[in-house]
Amino acid sequence: MKNLPIIEISNGYKINYIEKGKGRTLVFIHGWLGSSWVFEAQIEYFSKHYRTIAIDHLGHGKSDKPESESYDLEDLAKFLDEAISKIIGNEKIILLGHSMGGMIAQIYATNPILAKRIDGLVLMSTTPKYHNPLVDQAKDAILSGQINLLDENIVRTVIVNLMFDKKYQKVKADFINEFIIKTLEMEEYVALSTFKSVINYDNTDKVKDITVPTLILTSDKDAMISPEDSELMQKKIPNSKLIILSPKIGHYIQYEARDDYHKAVEEFIKTI
Repeated sequence: MKNLPIIEISNGYKINYIEKGKGRTLVFIHGWLGSSWVFEAQIEYFSKHYRTIAIDHLGHGKSDKPESESYDLEDLAKFLDEAISKIIGNEKIILLGHSMGGMIAQIYATNPILAKRIDGLVLMSTTPKYHNPLVDQAKDAILSGQINLLDENIVRTVIVNLMFDKKYQKVKADFINEFIIKTLEMEEYVALSTFKSVINYDNTDKVKDITVPTLILTSDKDAMISPEDSELMQKKIPNSKLIILSPKIGHYIQYEARDDYHKAVEEFIKTI
């Protein structure tokens, strides 16, 4: 896979991205603790017919990781737009956001200026307001520093179980180990800052303002973000369609239900 030169946005920050293919532009944005790496299979699949781009948010992957930033989701949306503008100018896009990336995509799509760039929106395993009983219980310990998010034992026993269905973990043990290695390459201050941004995120009152065609994808066994949150979004977003992938599919739908995921996205793109 070809990595294009890193581009520079405001404050001299360097943003890494992957790009492949020609045609209509699809932009994939990853979630919490992720990077463009989580979309490599989608880059390969969709680049056969589309210009396909995956971007590392500031602080993630091979992008710069300044300690001075708050990593607020609103700021990450602004940095994302700067990066897109540098890569493709004013060209229209279909924006696909997973998890935290889906929250950033909602911010993008409800901003009157940024929304003009979007032809279509795909919200994947995401929510307009984050809540999770397990995370809520641990929140105070995380924020006080008692729990290190990137402690290897936490990543292996908690984060992996939030992200992937147990059956998938057994079948794809080598991939899960690679996921753990990639996650542990993150910086703790970025993980903690984005965690704070995610748990304080609330776009409930704004999702109704999304006007572009929207595909909402979730799964039946997502332990990280409840499928009910996707059902709520579908009721609030006027021009939207909801697909729940099953059976026993976890948070990372682009891995656990890859074929059905690709089919759903491809059919959606053809309707725009």
